[in-house]
Amino acid sequence: MEKLLEVKDLTIQYDNKNYAVKNIDMDINYKEIISIVGESGSGKTTLVRSIINLLSPGAKIISGEMIFCGKNIQKYHKEQWRKLRGNEISMIFQNPGSYLNPIRKIGKQFIENIRSHRDTSKIQAVKKANNILGKMGFDDGDRIMNSYPYQLSGGMKQRVAIAMAIAMEPKLILADEPTSALDVITQTQIANELMDLRNTFDTSIVIVTHNIGFAAYMADRIMIMHDGEVVEYDNKSKVILEPKSLYTKGLLQTIPELKGW
Repeated sequence: MEKLLEVKDLTIQYDNKNYAVKNIDMDINYKEIISIVGESGSGKTTLVRSIINLLSPGAKIISGEMIFCGKNIQKYHKEQWRKLRGNEISMIFQNPGSYLNPIRKIGKQFIENIRSHRDTSKIQAVKKANNILGKMGFDDGDRIMNSYPYQLSGGMKQRVAIAMAIAMEPKLILADEPTSALDVITQTQIANELMDLRNTFDTSIVIVTHNIGFAAYMADRIMIMHDGEVVEYDNKSKVILEPKSLYTKGLLQTIPELKGW
């Protein structure tokens, strides 16, 4: 079976100076969860943002290619990207404030998001939105839909952003520190929901995190990044129990959360 996504020899540079990502090779199978672990500045966020063509200003791809469902998506034009994002690839951002419009109610944003990707009625979109919010742990979906982002806590906003990202049941979800604003109980709930989405809809997930314990809980394979390069990429059991890189060994020793998973 062909891979869902293949990243080949990817190098990304910022402002013609520093290489944020160097010669990255990675692949993602259908129905697989991969976690990218690394400290701040390791290049993990740059890598996942490049997959969905949302690099920060000043960043550019120097070399490499990305093949999604057998097609080189780096050659896509604007309209092709519009159709791909949300439908087949969705992104969950670390800061929900960058995703939610602060002056519009959650419901209007959620409904617009669904109807921009699906030919469906407003009533059907409202039903779908409420159903997904319920899966994210909200037992008062109507109140959430009628709220403005500022009326919700950081954790609640992140759960709403996650709900909106998974609404179209995409083939691939890119999640950049999606639970960093959540307490441990809610982190586990969200992790379980993402894993259920994988099992129900054959969705693949790439999740970026600094918490190797969270990675071990969710992922099938773990990629360790340091200074823009991959230092380890293997099944999670091998990375956790038989690390080859000195950097990985050091990272494991300094992450107390691993004991809690």
